[in-house]
Amino acid sequence: MKATDSEAAEALRQARKALDAGDVVIARRLAEKALAASPRENEATEARDILARTDVAWPLLVYGAVAAACLLLLVLVAVLRSVHP
Repeated sequence: MKATDSEAAEALRQARKALDAGDVVIARRLAEKALAASPRENEATEARDILARTDVAWPLLVYGAVAAACLLLLVLVAVLRSVHP
């Protein structure tokens, strides 16, 4: 990209590069920066797409936390049963 390109276009270019490299956090920050820079419509659409693709899967984290709690409970029950036969 040329030096005359907008700040949003440069942030999007860097966000795509970071996403390709696997750095989701930096990609999200740069996409948000691009949206804050009042980009053209196609740039805004691409920034929203990057944000949507890198969003955290909250239901998956909740299910994982419940599974970890169940596993911890089972270990606790096993330890308590082994102490008091």
